[in-house]
Amino acid sequence: MIHIFIINPFAGQKTFADDLRTKLSAIEGLNYFVFNTRCQGYEAELVKKVQNIFENENLRFYCCGGSGTMRNMLNGFEDLENAEVAFFPCGLTNDFLKVFGEDQARFYQIEELIDGDVITVDYIKTNQGVALNTFSVGWDSTVINKVEEYRILSMFGKQIPYICATLFALFRAKPQEYVIYLDDKRVEGKFAEVFLGNGNVLGGRLHFADAAFPTDGQGEYAIGPNKYAFGALPILMALSKENFEKVRKTCQCGHCSNIRLRRKDGMPFTMNFDGELVSDIREWEAQIVKQGLHLVVPKGVKL
Repeated sequence: MIHIFIINPFAGQKTFADDLRTKLSAIEGLNYFVFNTRCQGYEAELVKKVQNIFENENLRFYCCGGSGTMRNMLNGFEDLENAEVAFFPCGLTNDFLKVFGEDQARFYQIEELIDGDVITVDYIKTNQGVALNTFSVGWDSTVINKVEEYRILSMFGKQIPYICATLFALFRAKPQEYVIYLDDKRVEGKFAEVFLGNGNVLGGRLHFADAAFPTDGQGEYAIGPNKYAFGALPILMALSKENFEKVRKTCQCGHCSNIRLRRKDGMPFTMNFDGELVSDIREWEAQIVKQGLHLVVPKGVKL
């Protein structure tokens, strides 16, 4: 087997890429190659090139980055059912790994992943590509969009751009009218946020479902009500504190395998798709592909 490590050098600590190369060089008998991404989204192109170079070889790909890096990498495969992928996290949130509970800490040990087992998990397939964890529109996509504008404020602290972007989303981002199909159920109204996840955590702290089973072909959804500014704060607090009783009282929650979403006025919108923004969409279609991805986990780790 050839082990392919795709590193996002802009994720995590500045020394992450060099530290990983040092660890890999110390593993005796490991047949591997390391590639650094050059820019956002380049992971997909790297995956395609590597597959062409090592055609007919047995490959295992390692995502060395965060949720966005994983999403971009998965979109480089023509057929995910024939891919073998590991998640070596160094991003800000790495949300999907939270479905493994306390065992998520073991994913940070590269030796454990190299010697790991392969399990099959669900993934999200959409008309805009594939992802592993979540997509959302509303408060959260506004936050991601505004973070870049406030990036210069990170000199005062890494979280400052996110705090400023969150305040902007709360007080300036108005709920929109959406038409949503959840399997055969139609939901229509003015909503501040729409989540659908293969996992159940978004942005590192928003727990929009109390459980996630990413092997059952079902996604968990939560639809936030027509609230913004101070009216939205109690809902965000409930999501961040895992107060699922309040979440279920204030949001429409459930699970589905397929979802379609559009704005009622037909205008384009922007989605947060595993931490990466996808803009100018007029209709979003997604399905949970049951156990369609071969994911590498440390030995003995279970969902």
